Amino acid sequence: MWKQGWVLPVTIAWCALMTACGPTMPSSAALDGQWSGTTTQGTPITFTVSSDQKVTAITVGYSFSGCSGVQTFSNLNLETAPMVTCIPGPCPTPVSSYRAFNYSSGRIDGPITTINGLFTVTARAEGQVSFRDYPGCGTAAGIGWVATKR
Repeated sequence: MWKQGWVLPVTIAWCALMTACGPTMPSSAALDGQWSGTTTQGTPITFTVSSDQKVTAITVGYSFSGCSGVQTFSNLNLETAPMVTCIPGPCPTPVSSYRAFNYSSGRIDGPITTINGLFTVTARAEGQVSFRDYPGCGTAAGIGWVATKR
């Protein structure tokens, strides 16, 4: 017969261990600066994060269906902090500390470029980019990318 007195201490120890060994979330202060990487197409991706944690510029290359080029988006002001409300608050650390961005440019009838990014650890980000309805090229969607802070 087991004693109920051990359940609470073991549960607390297990929770502490899981929290301590969980994924490292990026510190918002560590994100500012220049980031660069490569897409799964082998083309470059670069972006800039300002000191107030906003993505201010993105440049991404593309190469599909015989078309290639570079798209540059400047003068951006993209939030990286989550816009969530936890009820009841405050939000748990994994919810309030993740950082991501999303940007879409183009017309409803094309072409459209969409870029999504997630900062997975302090000096690494990854995401996907899609190029939709490019004249004479068609669409390349879900192209992965990985970038690191310079």
